[in-house]
Amino acid sequence: MADIATNIATIQTKAAELDALIDQVRAAKAAIGAAEKEIRQLRPASDPSRAYQERLALVALDAMAKPSIVGDKSMAELAATAWAGVA
Repeated sequence: MADIATNIATIQTKAAELDALIDQVRAAKAAIGAAEKEIRQLRPASDPSRAYQERLALVALDAMAKPSIVGDKSMAELAATAWAGVA
C-alpha cells in the first residue's frame, strides 16, 4: 500500500493527464462540429441522415462520461460506417 504522499503524487499526475485529454477532446469536438456544420450546409436538405451522422461527437462524449459501458464499436468504426459511400 502506498503512503499518502505517493497517492497525492499519483492523483496530481493523473489529473494533469486528464487536463491534456480534455484539451484533445475539446479540439476534436470542435473539428467534428465544424465538419458536420459544413456538411449540413453542403448537402441537400432532402438527404436523410444515417445513424451517427452529424452527432458522433455527442456519442463520444456519452461514452467518455460512462466509461464502464463498453460499446461494440469504436468512434472511428462508427464514423466509417456512418459516412461509408457518402460523397
